Amino acid sequence: MICGIIKDATQVQQFEKKNGETNVKCVLHLVAPSDEPYPEELAVTVCGGLTLYAAAVGSPVAVEYVVRVFPFTKNGKTMYGNDVYATDIKPWEP
Repeated sequence: MICGIIKDATQVQQFEKKNGETNVKCVLHLVAPSDEPYPEELAVTVCGGLTLYAAAVGSPVAVEYVVRVFPFTKNGKTMYGNDVYATDIKPWEP
C-alpha cells in the first residue's frame, strides 16, 4: 500500500481485454508526503471505476496494489518488467 497525493494522471483510454470485453484504464502518479529529497513515488495503472480518480489530481489517497512481473525480449536477450495495478483506492487523511 502507498498513501500519498495524486500528482498527475494520464488520459483515460478504452482497451479490449483478452476475453474481448472493453474496459477503461489510466495511470496515476502518486507521491508520498515526505521531507526527503527523494520521496516514495509510484506510477500505478487503474482500471474500470478506479479511473474516476484521474480527475482527483491533488487528492490524498491510500492505494492497494499488486506488482506483476513479465518477461520480454530486447536485442535478443530476455529482460523482465513490472506492471503495477491498483486493486483498491480510498480517500486518505495525511
